[in-house]
Amino acid sequence: MKKKVGKALVVGAGIGGIRAALDLAEVGYGVTLIDRSPHLGGILSQLDYQFPSDHCGMCKMLPLVDRDRSSQYCLRKGLFHENIDIRLSTEMASVEGEAGRFEVALRQKPAWVDPRLCVGCGECARVCPVEVPDEFNARLGRRKAIYLPVPHAIPNPYVLDVTACTRCGACEQACPTHAIRLSQQDRRNFRILVVDDEPIIRESLKEWLEVEEGFTVDTAESGQQALDMLTAAAYQLMLLDIKMPGMDGVEVLKKTKEDHGDIQVVMMTAYATVETAVEAMKVGALDYLIKPFDPENLIPKVLSIYEEVEVSQASKLEVGAIVLAGGTAYFDPAAGKDTWDYGANPNVVTSLEFERILSGSGPSDGRLVRPGDGRPIRRVAWIHCVGSRDLQTEADFCSNICCMFAIKEAILAKEKSGGAVEATLLYMDMRTFGKSFQRYRDRAEEAYGVRFVRGRVHSVVEDQDSGDLMIRYADRGGQIQREGFDLVVLAVGQRPAVGTADLAEMLKLPLNPWGYCQPEPLSLTRTAQEGIYLGGAFGGLKDISETVVQASAAALAASRTIHGAGGGLALHTDDPTSERDVSRERPRVLIIGCLCGEQPAGPTDTEKLTALLEADPEVDKVLWLERTCTAQGWEALQTAAAEQNANRILVGACLPYVYARSIKELAAAAGRLRLSARPGGGGRHRRHDGRPGRGGTRL
Repeated sequence: MKKKVGKALVVGAGIGGIRAALDLAEVGYGVTLIDRSPHLGGILSQLDYQFPSDHCGMCKMLPLVDRDRSSQYCLRKGLFHENIDIRLSTEMASVEGEAGRFEVALRQKPAWVDPRLCVGCGECARVCPVEVPDEFNARLGRRKAIYLPVPHAIPNPYVLDVTACTRCGACEQACPTHAIRLSQQDRRNFRILVVDDEPIIRESLKEWLEVEEGFTVDTAESGQQALDMLTAAAYQLMLLDIKMPGMDGVEVLKKTKEDHGDIQVVMMTAYATVETAVEAMKVGALDYLIKPFDPENLIPKVLSIYEEVEVSQASKLEVGAIVLAGGTAYFDPAAGKDTWDYGANPNVVTSLEFERILSGSGPSDGRLVRPGDGRPIRRVAWIHCVGSRDLQTEADFCSNICCMFAIKEAILAKEKSGGAVEATLLYMDMRTFGKSFQRYRDRAEEAYGVRFVRGRVHSVVEDQDSGDLMIRYADRGGQIQREGFDLVVLAVGQRPAVGTADLAEMLKLPLNPWGYCQPEPLSLTRTAQEGIYLGGAFGGLKDISETVVQASAAALAASRTIHGAGGGLALHTDDPTSERDVSRERPRVLIIGCLCGEQPAGPTDTEKLTALLEADPEVDKVLWLERTCTAQGWEALQTAAAEQNANRILVGACLPYVYARSIKELAAAAGRLRLSARPGGGGRHRRHDGRPGRGGTRL
């Protein structure tokens, strides 16, 4: 593969970020793809189906040339490309320089579970005593404090949620590969200074943070005492009260930032207004807390600061261009005026939550049952424009996707139930303006029997006798109607992705009135900063197809910027003479079987299988290695391959996707053979819907 001089940074590993990264990588530029979450895919990892095809289709983005240089399997499972460096749980900390020569500082959260050692056996989750709401299933289900962020990704190491973990150590003891490094947390070195004139506040915070959580906590009763303590010792975090006699918190904050700029400060307030706390944040405070404190809110915030500030790994890289593809978020119906009873009634869900109910890897394994009581769903109503086209929620815009999203879910509910579910869509205006979208809407009504009702919804109230959800709405004639349903789905509108405002402030980019990054006039990708481009929904309201198209446009613009700064003028190509063509040599096969701490399943043990394989005259050697998917196991495999005079290698392992990048290293170790990975027999992996499948690797 051709590799050009020049690199790009793509921020966000959703569908738009993946598209931009693949385009730049195929051109030949090196790409660093980062995401703040611990998994690829963004929102699409939670969606099994996309309109208007009712299929996934992500794999259509995979390269059609130089196919061995990139992954050729479902993009919902993962991504590999020789020119793409993927860094998860990573955010931008700072950016300096100019187009063609940006110096970017990245901050990566620590992996308390070593992905090079974790084999995904699940023993840690089985012994973990903590259960919290599962974000992947839109908080409809429960997960452990140590968990798989996405059930279908491959490789899929477990992740530790430090804000939920009680540090009991059960997972670390149960791990067969010693991948969990919980004992390496040394919280005693993280020093916290609590500054408050109320003794009960100081004592309570010291009890919670020092005795229960293991941090080192000192207290001060006045601003001057706090400044003296900061001069005498180093602290990483200060919890500072705003209203104190003498020197108030804002004055203490200003002096602290002048003399001790590295310390993180969180303001505490009971009497001051939120506006005062926000003003303190402009001076340099990280955040603010409102008294009285709830330990369930306070402790996760402190743990998050500890993880991000104290133990995050910082690294720098130089890139020629930056593509911002941070994706989108959705309106929270519980915020502000909530006439839909969302949050109080578990049978009122958002469209994303219903998507997880439909999914085979969802909380009910794809069964159409109510989250509240598990009762089968027979009548479902979708309410459109929740958080869109509503001045009271500061959303004087159409969110672009809600109508088609609701129609798709209604069709899927009909298909999954064999037509038994009654699907009703309550809408103001039906906006199906994309290619073939109107035909999709007509098919839903004519072929599936989806009911379309035009009107304005007033409220949703539960009937105390039947448990049904009664929707009160005005029809087209202005008459008030009431209907009962088993489940109500709110078609929520789009909102800017979390962290958009902070990222825009760091990069000095303007925001539009709705909080999205503002592109330059007559462009959807260029920003006010040359060399920084917008990809997908990060720059405004878009559906999946529009996101992919604009991400490609952003990648093209980034490529031109890198080329204009001198990138691509020199090419690095693979040396064809370094590879040895073994197609005409007599086969000398090395077979390596992978074991996960146990013998192969079935009546045949390793000795009998070895004898059977070595009976083939073309097989030189059969070896059995432990856990070749881990770093140590793969190193042992490379050593074995280098020691044998083999010109063909067959690896019997469970996850062919794990080895996509590693086979290149194995080829070098084995004398630059032309090796490739293909699905083979043996082993088990997970399908995209969470059910088991089969797989293997042949090299």
